[in-house]
Amino acid sequence: MPIYEYCCRKCNSCFSLLQRIGATEKDTQCPACGAKDVKKMVSFFSSPSSGSSVPYTSSMGGSGGS
Repeated sequence: MPIYEYCCRKCNSCFSLLQRIGATEKDTQCPACGAKDVKKMVSFFSSPSSGSSVPYTSSMGGSGGS
């Protein structure tokens, strides 16, 4: 299961949750205040690029390399 990042529009708390693929904002509740008014954030991730031990980081889901 992937980790999704959210920010609460009510209390401005940002948090990460381990959720099933396809989880939406309406399925999510802020752990700080309990509000269901949250916004899913764009997250960075890393994945190994071929032939290199240095991970490639992308916020747009692209493949490694230039």
